[in-house]
Amino acid sequence: MTKHTANRTLALLVAFSLPMLADKLELRWTELPHVVTGKRVWLKLNEGTRVSGTVRSVEPTGLQLEIEKTSDKKSFPKGAALIPRNSFKTIQVNKRTTHKGIIIGGAVGGGVAAAAGGTLAAIRKNEGGTGGDGIIAAATLGPIAIGLLAGWLADTAASHGGRHITIIPE
Repeated sequence: MTKHTANRTLALLVAFSLPMLADKLELRWTELPHVVTGKRVWLKLNEGTRVSGTVRSVEPTGLQLEIEKTSDKKSFPKGAALIPRNSFKTIQVNKRTTHKGIIIGGAVGGGVAAAAGGTLAAIRKNEGGTGGDGIIAAATLGPIAIGLLAGWLADTAASHGGRHITIIPE
């Protein structure tokens, strides 16, 4: 194996392994502020409670979290709370949600709808018919609705997952 082939092979291995490594991190508590401050996170606490919200700051004693969702409203109500450092071992940083899929789906659906509606209207005019307004409406609204639905599903699928951080001892 030549030196260039070995370098290329190593570069490909590194390039393909980086995305996988980025999804799972092991960090010390002191390294957390740079990664989680201002991000939306999910925490599964040691007693089984799940909370999610936006990290306001990382304190030496715990995580200052603006709780938005909780599975135990009595122990962890919505609002600002300090989640003790020793009550969780992992953090899931949520992916940012976008609306690209809905926008693209609506645009594609609108393009298909315009073509279908224009074609049906031209056929109706050439054939001399007077009815068919419902068919034209369905042919224009259907593709738009399907495009929006497909875009929403794509956005939902893309926003799940995220980065899993395991906290290791100092």
